[in-house]
Amino acid sequence: MPARLAGGVLVAALLAGCATGQPSAPTREPATGEAGLVAPTCEQLPEQPTVVGADGLPTLTLPCLGPGPDVPLDRLTGRPALVNLWATWCGPCREEIPLLHDAHVRHSEQIRFLGVDVQDDPEAARWFLAELGIGYPHAVDADGELLRELGARGLPVTLAVDADGRIVDRVMGQLTSEELQRLIDTLLPSDAPGGS
Repeated sequence: MPARLAGGVLVAALLAGCATGQPSAPTREPATGEAGLVAPTCEQLPEQPTVVGADGLPTLTLPCLGPGPDVPLDRLTGRPALVNLWATWCGPCREEIPLLHDAHVRHSEQIRFLGVDVQDDPEAARWFLAELGIGYPHAVDADGELLRELGARGLPVTLAVDADGRIVDRVMGQLTSEELQRLIDTLLPSDAPGGS
């Protein structure tokens, strides 16, 4: 009977996605030559935020996981953006990152991609991104402040943000390729390359 109960709890946890505050990130000693892994560089964003209402990203500035400037979320304007909140301790997050990477390869000219590594070990995150060859920048939300501001209970979360900085669509939980395409279609005009 206890084994059945434990199995039920595990299934419920998997169906619910990842709760925040998981203490265990993947641990592994870096192989020779892996010390000092560097995540993709964060870009300089506009000096002034575009004025947005309550539907905009919170006024938070997060440090870049790789080299480059800190990332002021309220200045994520000028072109549409996909913002993905994730962590290495979150299985569904790890599974969806290759989908996001493929979308970045196809749409990086039209859409800005930003990962936000939440309540995680930055070194584990850099190692994970390097292992997969992920090419878009990531910021660090060590305290889970963005997750709380969004009212999300767990990870992953993916936001479609228009060029004015408004959140126009979101997916709470692991992305499917269809959901990711819906977010992209929301951000790209139908006559843009790659739009529907």
